[in-house]
Formats: sequence, C-alpha cells, structure tokens
Amino acid sequence: MKASDFSVAHQWRGRVVDLTDHRGPAGWRAAQALAREGAIVYLGDAIPRERACSFDQRARELGHESLVLQWASEPRGQIRSDACPPHAEKVALSEDQEPSDNRAHAPGAVTLVGGGPGEPNLLTVAALKATLRADVILLDRLGVALNVMDLAPGALVLDVGKAPGRHKMSQERINDTMLAFAREGARVVRLKGGDVFIFGRGGEEWRFLAAHGIRVDIVPGITSALSVPAHAGVSATYRNVTRAVTIISGHQPFNNAELSALVALGGTIVILMGVATFPSTVAGLRAAGLPDSTGVALLEQGYTAHERHTFTTLGAAIEDARSRNVTNPAIIVIGDVVNVRETSAELAETTPLAATE
Repeated sequence: MKASDFSVAHQWRGRVVDLTDHRGPAGWRAAQALAREGAIVYLGDAIPRERACSFDQRARELGHESLVLQWASEPRGQIRSDACPPHAEKVALSEDQEPSDNRAHAPGAVTLVGGGPGEPNLLTVAALKATLRADVILLDRLGVALNVMDLAPGALVLDVGKAPGRHKMSQERINDTMLAFAREGARVVRLKGGDVFIFGRGGEEWRFLAAHGIRVDIVPGITSALSVPAHAGVSATYRNVTRAVTIISGHQPFNNAELSALVALGGTIVILMGVATFPSTVAGLRAAGLPDSTGVALLEQGYTAHERHTFTTLGAAIEDARSRNVTNPAIIVIGDVVNVRETSAELAETTPLAATE
C-alpha cells in the first residue's frame, strides 16, 4: 500500500480515519500513508509507533544516523493514539496488507529483493509487496532508490549503496546491520538494483544470515544486464547472428585467457562495472582477434532521466567513449547484435529511443 494508491481512489485530506482494529506493523504503515495524504488517523494506542521508534533507536545505536533517508517513527502527518471519535471512518486492510502475525515482537526475517533497473513499473509484484511490508529497508544506490519513500512511508530507510571507490558501508557492516534489525523482530528488506544474484552479493548475504539462524526470502529482479540493452533496442540474442550471451564483470581487467575465450565463443558480451577498464578491454579483444567492425553499445544511466546511448564499433570505441565522457553506471554490449540494432533503427520510421541517444 502506498499513499498514491489512496489518493487515486479517494480524497483523504481532512478526513478522520479509524485504524484502531489494526495495531500491528500493517496498521502503522497504513496510518503513515493516509496521514501523508492529509487524513487524521487514530491508531488506538502507542504500540505501533513505539515499535517503529525501537527500530529508529537501533539505527542510532549502530551509528547509522548519516545513512538514514527516512525515519520509521517520524509521522508523515496527524497520527493519534487517544480516543477515536465516533464519526471516524473505518478503513479495512486487505489480507495482503495485514500479515497474519502482527505481534510487536514477532521473529524477524530478511528479504533480498531485486529492484530491477530503476523503473518502478518494472518492480515485480513480489518485490512491491515485500517493500510495502518492510519495517527496515537497506537500499543500494542503483535501482528504485529514490522511489522507496513513496512505496514504504512507514519504514526506516538506510542508504548503504556503493559507488566505485566509495562505500558508505562495508559489506560486513551491511551484513551485521541486517542481522541486528532482524533480531529486533523487523521485517528487513535488502533492496538491490537489478537481480540479487547477478553481481549483487545476494548469495553472500543469504549465507551469512542463514548461518545466524535468520530466515531469508529471495525475490528475483529484472537484471540491468538484459533490460537496459533491451530498452535501447539491443537484443542480447538474435537468430542467425548469435545464440550465446556472456554477462561478465569488468571491475578488474580481463586476462588473456578470458579475452581469448570471449572471442572464441563468438556471442554477445555484456559487461557490468566496466567503464574504468574499458580501454584495456577493447585493446585486449582486438588483440585476441575480434574484428574492429564489431558493434559496441555504451548504455549509461539506464531507465533514468539521464539515460544516454553511445553506439560505435570496436575500432572506434575507445576514442568515442573518451569524447563522450562515458561514466558509470553503464552497461557495455559488444557483439554483432549491436549492428543489427542499428539496421533495425534505420528501417524504422520512428523510434521512441532517439531522444536519449
């Protein structure tokens, strides 16, 4: 549930709402969403807010104040715990909105959620539900980062995202933070860009939490490795052109054996985190025998207002990337499918992607 859902269906400003039958986490989230829309909300007692306060206090104890994007207990409007007036409107929460176990100290759990490439409409239904139900959200810099406060107005939101060479929180501290909140009884969501198991360290986090007795649920996401190229009109496979796709991290330079294997396979190469090593990658692929005419797509800031595409060839790629000042985050696609994309675009009368190039 989110505030905008209510505003579409109703005009809540100034209305008095009775949520006294919902005193658990779901009631608090509903109260925050409705209050932000301008309603005066009665919860009946202070337990829901006290529970949210306990998570905020834990964040302070862990020294995470500077990472907080949203405090759980800070009211988004008028939320009251005194006697509810008789004229207040009762709001029923659906079964999806009201989990069966709303005890204040129910056992905590962690859900590792793939947030997709950054477009909220590409969140899966399971990802949306997990986010709506979260008490605490640990957020990556990629994905649906800036939309979380709209989706979860009653959650504590921590920005633990990583940028190249700049980590707000080490992986060890992220693990310990998830564990600490789960032990407090929180429903923790670790919201990542793309898919949790494609360069997302989801496997490491799952193993750590499971080793400490914490229940872990997995919500796969749409990986940027495939969705960002698709959004740019680049097909990862194409009949009679390529039947193989290799998704590989460019965080470290490739060795000669890796470069030779990529060229020998003859498929599409999709590189994540590869901008810094791009010149050496191009030089290595050329030395390994990949033709200069091979297509290259440099796809920056996918699914954002700053999305930009650079289409070139292997022979011209280094100079084009330099002249265009290509930066992270970017998806790099190398292969003949890029040339197919150019041909298809030329044949099309119009292309909705032209403005981003």
